[in-house]
Amino acid sequence: MHQIPDSSVQSRFANGYARSIELICPRCHEKAMFEARPWQEHGRQVVATEMSCTRCEAEGLLVQIVDEFGNGKPSSLFTWPAPGGRESMTGAQHLHALSGPLARSYESALKLYNHAEWGAMALTVRHLLEGLAARLLPAEKRELPLARQLEALPRELDLARPLQDISQLMAPDGAFGRHFDDESAIDKVTAEHLLELAEQLIQYLVVTPGEMADLKSRIATAPVPLRRGSGVA
Repeated sequence: MHQIPDSSVQSRFANGYARSIELICPRCHEKAMFEARPWQEHGRQVVATEMSCTRCEAEGLLVQIVDEFGNGKPSSLFTWPAPGGRESMTGAQHLHALSGPLARSYESALKLYNHAEWGAMALTVRHLLEGLAARLLPAEKRELPLARQLEALPRELDLARPLQDISQLMAPDGAFGRHFDDESAIDKVTAEHLLELAEQLIQYLVVTPGEMADLKSRIATAPVPLRRGSGVA
């Protein structure tokens, strides 16, 4: 189930439950109005109904959590399947720490995507990549074309540093290494830190390369959109 912000509700029935909701349709991928059917109570804690896209008639399920008086609770409206929009990436706070303007560019790209402004979103993403490369590269390479800047990043950044830091933590005299000789000395906080470290390492070594390979494959096999004015019928 995917939570829908209350701001997406455009109109309501007399009982206060959502009647029309603006979302990006998961089928036609366009911003559209979804019209809800009359709501039904289930178990005195939730009400549910079905809704359909006014563009392509794709159907979805709506669930609203209610209080003891039958009123919908704030921020408790859910749908399935999930709308076509995207949520902020995990770890976005690190981008904010690196550069406020870059973080705002990312947020703008996300907002444009969630409003189905595909062309403007693509231009904003390019601006974001250019700004990111310029922020991380030395001054003499910031005027290179974007492709050349991205090529230069691995030579200018110490991409091995995260692994070197982990190896130091795991050394016999490191913050974590010395705990392994006595398991009883490992408390909840240390266990949480170890698990988080393992998850970040898996993300760095396995998940990100795998997702990049999958994305590259999907890009290579995606149909090429026709340019306007190409003359192809």
